[in-house]
Amino acid sequence: MIPLTRPAALLDRWRAWRGHTTPFASVSSAAALVVALSGVLDAANPSPDTLGTDWTWAWTLIACVVALLPVAVAERFPRWIAVAACFAFVAVTALQMFTSDQGLKSVNNLVLYPMLACYVGWFFARPLARLIVALALVLSGVAVVLAPHPFLLPTWVNLALASVFCLEAAGHLRSKLDHEIRTDPLTGALNRSGLPARIDQELARALRTQQPLVLVLLDLDNFKQVNDVHGHAAGDRILVDLVRAVRSQFRPFDTIARVGGDEFLLLLPAIDPAGACEVLDRLRPLTGDTWSFGLAAAEPGDTAELLMERADKDLYATKKARR
Repeated sequence: MIPLTRPAALLDRWRAWRGHTTPFASVSSAAALVVALSGVLDAANPSPDTLGTDWTWAWTLIACVVALLPVAVAERFPRWIAVAACFAFVAVTALQMFTSDQGLKSVNNLVLYPMLACYVGWFFARPLARLIVALALVLSGVAVVLAPHPFLLPTWVNLALASVFCLEAAGHLRSKLDHEIRTDPLTGALNRSGLPARIDQELARALRTQQPLVLVLLDLDNFKQVNDVHGHAAGDRILVDLVRAVRSQFRPFDTIARVGGDEFLLLLPAIDPAGACEVLDRLRPLTGDTWSFGLAAAEPGDTAELLMERADKDLYATKKARR
């Protein structure tokens, strides 16, 4: 029985770890492992090098530690360690290329740059990712120009172009994915996934600038009857037209989000409740008297949940009065 239960226990532990880890931690671990294995190959190369084999084994050991850290802490793996590791990788590879008299080891460093570009392009903000890749290409480019191996320049150009492509492709795909995750596919409004961060951002800005902020919950009246009588296609058109009408009255920094089947949230910075009511009054003729609303003005110490809770209570009171 014992030999049979051990694999099951190991499998349970693996599943538990997978439940707590994140893609960022997993990929960070895999990237550091690739760097460590590359270091092992360099150290195993018997040809002499300026920095010596001990140097190679030292940073390979560091790469191993970095590879194990995300596995150990899983979702608690901090991003600043990954950023520091990226800058350290750039510095180490550039130093090796500056001091090495072996073209092969320089090429071995360069071929890892597209991997670095993919990693930072996907997981880090565009400015930081571009800074890391630009630093890597500048330092390695200077090393290649000063190297005694003229064949390295075409290789560097090709890998630099590949790195820039990987960086921009990964960044574009990540931005597109983030947009799709945060956006309601029918109306194009923000959805619940992207809403809490947006509300927290506006609350922080309102507190910092001492300007008002109003949250409005807007709910369509008798929307279920529209779907039942005229079909879901007609209901979808109403939702799309409503969002289009709301945006026609919006300023560039206002936000609309779909928080339910027929319920929307409007986030109006730098406006008080009276001003918000004026916006809603202008909206009535464009959409018809087919919806009710509740609003709440931000107060010191508010969170997204508290603000939405007050607006929801006001909406409930309004709908009760209209009935």
